[in-house]
Amino acid sequence: MDIKMKKWSKALLFILPLICMVAAVNWYVDSYAYLRVTYDEIGRQMVVNSMNVTGLEESDFNDRSLLLACLKQQEERKELIVAGSSRVMNFDHTMFGTDSFYNTGLSESTIYDLLAVTGILAKRGQLPEKMIIGVDAFLFNNSHNNERWKDLEDYVFYMEGLLDEYAADAANGQTAAVDDATGKTHKKTAGADTGRQHSKWLSLDYFRYNITLLPEHKRFLVDYTKDWETEQYLKHYDGSIAYQKSLREVAVEDVEELTRQSIDEHVVYRMTDFHQIDEESMELLDRLTGYLQGQGVEVILYLPPYSPMMYNYIESEEQYQITFQIEERIRQMASENGAPLYGSYDPEGCGLEMTDLYDIYHVKTEKMPDTFYPVTGTKGALKSGEE
Repeated sequence: MDIKMKKWSKALLFILPLICMVAAVNWYVDSYAYLRVTYDEIGRQMVVNSMNVTGLEESDFNDRSLLLACLKQQEERKELIVAGSSRVMNFDHTMFGTDSFYNTGLSESTIYDLLAVTGILAKRGQLPEKMIIGVDAFLFNNSHNNERWKDLEDYVFYMEGLLDEYAADAANGQTAAVDDATGKTHKKTAGADTGRQHSKWLSLDYFRYNITLLPEHKRFLVDYTKDWETEQYLKHYDGSIAYQKSLREVAVEDVEELTRQSIDEHVVYRMTDFHQIDEESMELLDRLTGYLQGQGVEVILYLPPYSPMMYNYIESEEQYQITFQIEERIRQMASENGAPLYGSYDPEGCGLEMTDLYDIYHVKTEKMPDTFYPVTGTKGALKSGEE
């Protein structure tokens, strides 16, 4: 018995330091915000305490997990929600004259991300009064779709179910349900876990990844501030962003050179290998617009402009003429649905110049209100800078 106890004691003395090392590395690096910092905690600071967050970009954060965590913290529906890609992320509440606002823009957004955002809001019974949807041309190029939306896939499937149900009710001449409170049965939606996950303390897979970041001194680390701009990339409490100082002070010559390089390589972001409009994506946007309007949401479609240099290139290249087909289709969709249409891919309408850009595709915050101008069906629509 004594011999067995000694063997167990020796084994424990050997294993215990390893267990402690795994737990310590996983806690210290915590690359996916499972242990030391969680998205729920960040969301609470943003939504409840109106704090802005730095360090997210340096931490390689998951913006979909953060969005879900923030929307779960909100107790009331917003007057205005902005949805779309990174090209709408710097629309903030000050531009629209309302504090009842949230920007749900997501990087590398697809049509399924728009479904996910709407699904989260619908599930929580918090569809807004108005919703601005940024409609990039690449939403309809399935050659460049990505799977980041799968972080929120439960809400995508939930929203697809609502759209099918809404279409069936409309076909039968019935009024469709707004949300679960109506008594209709929908597929259970678990959603991503954005809180603390204690199973990761001793996860060897998590340890193997975290330990590779130690030599680079990378770890998940954020800080909170009331400042509206900082040296770093900043996520505002209203969901919008402020770019880092290096981008805010970028020289126009650098932006032009980056654009020339892209043109020389015949690359327009997510528009290469684009031979035909993905009709399924176009139909999903149309159905989503109709569903939201059916729930009393005023939908505003917004076309973010290209820079003058990039737009001139798009005009000159046969392979990118599909861009204009998409804009025309969105105009038709807006007209048929009675939805206001704002903006254009053409920069001339808002007087966009190369000095107004942070990089090849992102317009400076101070110029964003100018890009949000009425094109068609503007009756009752929200105007930038006005309530």
